[in-house]
Amino acid sequence: MNNERKILIVDDDTSILRSYQKFLESEGYRVFVARDGREGFIAVEKEHPDLILLDINMPVKTGLELLEDLKRTFDKLPLTIMMTAYGDLDAAVRAMNLGAYDFLTKPVGLEKLCFTVRRALETISLAEKAAYFIDQDETPYRDTIVGRDALMVDIYKTISSLNGNRATVLVYGESGTGKEMVARAIHENTSPKEPFVAINCAAVPSNLIESELMGHVKGAFTGAVASQTGKLEAVRGGTLVLDEISEMPLEMQTKLLRVIQEKKFYPVGSTEQKLFNGRIVAITNKNLTELIETGRFRQDLFYRLNVISIKVPPLRDHLSDLKMLVVHLIKKANFVEKTSIESITQEALDFLGSYSWPGNIRELENAILNASVNAKDKVLTRDSFAFLVPGGVANTAQTCTEAPKFEDFSHGELLTLHEFEKRYIEHVLKKLNWHKGRTAEVLGITRPTLDKRIEEYGLTKND
Repeated sequence: MNNERKILIVDDDTSILRSYQKFLESEGYRVFVARDGREGFIAVEKEHPDLILLDINMPVKTGLELLEDLKRTFDKLPLTIMMTAYGDLDAAVRAMNLGAYDFLTKPVGLEKLCFTVRRALETISLAEKAAYFIDQDETPYRDTIVGRDALMVDIYKTISSLNGNRATVLVYGESGTGKEMVARAIHENTSPKEPFVAINCAAVPSNLIESELMGHVKGAFTGAVASQTGKLEAVRGGTLVLDEISEMPLEMQTKLLRVIQEKKFYPVGSTEQKLFNGRIVAITNKNLTELIETGRFRQDLFYRLNVISIKVPPLRDHLSDLKMLVVHLIKKANFVEKTSIESITQEALDFLGSYSWPGNIRELENAILNASVNAKDKVLTRDSFAFLVPGGVANTAQTCTEAPKFEDFSHGELLTLHEFEKRYIEHVLKKLNWHKGRTAEVLGITRPTLDKRIEEYGLTKND
């Protein structure tokens, strides 16, 4: 029943007042009327309407003036739909900036009026059903690790134990779990006043990674027109993050091992030895033990990196943190993308909890951002996440859901692991119409790693 919802109509046109009042009362609403802005203000104070239909051009006090008075007087402005016969765009923009919900140009048909009123009042119902309200404070957003699950608490304890030492740390886990955030937390809890320097080993060409890490002197190689300080020196006493350490070339792995052992290094082309005083945090989403067995990663380097290890769990293993993460990510969207989401319904939270999140927290963040940017109201509902398919596959691109058969790639041949990987990557790229972002997500690798594999295998879109 609608009779619990109160609507105030403020208009100087008596015929409109009578027509709208009669119609809305027939729809089950409690309707009050006022003939100008001054009477409208008194009615708001007395009746506390859920919705106001407010004409802009009126004698005594205009609709915009009333809207300004209401905004100054009340902590929360009633839902307000502005109406005008003049189609004044400037007035419409001003009204929306003052907090009006919608804007209608007269004459307004009863069917259009009914639809607009119902949609507006639905936002009140949604807000009343909201499970979580988002604090709208002015504190600058700070990205950080979120979670109270026992698995996350273990990570916090490990990070706390790193104070007072420079032990190397290996952070590992699936793509999108927040490994970079863990690395940042290690830095902020151990050497926050020192530099935080990160390098993605997969994104740097193999012939340049030594120069990136160790630096070089002018003339050390073709193109070295000036000396350059490397990351090992620039980090000073801070934290050096080696992301995707599994992609570091074997030759560079040998040199990195020596740096960790001796805390010294030479820039490329230099005879002057430099000291390394920072902490190395290596990040990987690969099983380094398997890479050791296939000769793609040095076992002795693994031991040196794995002094302290932190496994970052997939989101499915700490779903008890989902609500906290959702609220955190809505705040992030509000701060970074200037969205204005105020709450999320329990139904939406229940749906998000039923999703498998193959892309982990990164996928959750993208889902929250998508829903927030496209939201028509300030409440996220189950429908806000219609692009997520129950069972765990996002419907934002073509998906690769069929399990491939060996015969699809081998054609009866016995393939090397190298050739099989090439054919499988090519298969997924074609299946997803060369959508690289989605392909990287399906393969469980980062975009730079995928680009590197495409170049290495000579894959092209027209193959």
